[in-house]
Amino acid sequence: MEMSVGNTDAVVDCNFGEKQGGRDPVIRLEGELAPAEAFHHVLYAADDISALRQGAARGRKVLYIWDRAGIDFREWFKWKESGIYFLSRAKENMKLEVLGIHPFDQADPINRGVIADEMVSTSMGVSVRRVIYQDSDTNLIYTYITNLAPSIPPRIVALLYKSRWDIEKVFDEFKNKLGEIKAWASTPTAKTCQARLLCLTHNLMTLMEEQIFRETGIQNEAEIKRKGKVLTNRDTDSKSKGNGGLTILQKAIQRLTQRTVKFIRWLKNHFDTKSSWTQALARLAKIYATS
Repeated sequence: MEMSVGNTDAVVDCNFGEKQGGRDPVIRLEGELAPAEAFHHVLYAADDISALRQGAARGRKVLYIWDRAGIDFREWFKWKESGIYFLSRAKENMKLEVLGIHPFDQADPINRGVIADEMVSTSMGVSVRRVIYQDSDTNLIYTYITNLAPSIPPRIVALLYKSRWDIEKVFDEFKNKLGEIKAWASTPTAKTCQARLLCLTHNLMTLMEEQIFRETGIQNEAEIKRKGKVLTNRDTDSKSKGNGGLTILQKAIQRLTQRTVKFIRWLKNHFDTKSSWTQALARLAKIYATS
């Protein structure tokens, strides 16, 4: 299946069906997820299986992780035959009838927090999988629906959806840090160009920050320490509630999805100056050194 969860930054792919560098531009979850505009594009081509597969090779499965609006179960059933899978959250008023129980290893730490893994029937007469999970941090209960096979552990289903939320933070970067709060124009072509340029900007910033670290060792230590502290506090809080702390998987899947305000301001400022690259890097190191 064309998906994975890794400790990588979010690199957004919005090449709708175009091949790039030998890679298949499908919707990925290894820190790579097509933006909202891509989903909008796919919706209008819902009857075109090739558009939904986003260029994935034959035999490779594709996973869409949608918000609660994605509940057209008849289409889920049809698209699954073409290797297209969906994962969404159940609506509160959704009427589902339990048809069976999927057994899972409750002793396996990877399934900690899973309350139920069931096969349910929908009002459309289509059966789907329902995973009910309680978050150890907040004790909130979440219900997911999917057509993924039971071979995918139920806790992984929950983590996949959480990864979707992490990557959505990129859209917050577009709006609040890059100032892109409205469309440049009203035509579909203009909106597509804007979406692709925003994705390109985000990807270039991500790659640039990574290259700076590889070549100079300069990184935002304060932000990394802050993230580490948050993770430690979550682990301690989970243990105090009797939940045993965060699992190894929860600790491993951490990412700095957004570029920080410090980095973006530094980048913007040096577009308008005649500083050398060495001077710019020295300035960045000084900025990162401040709390």
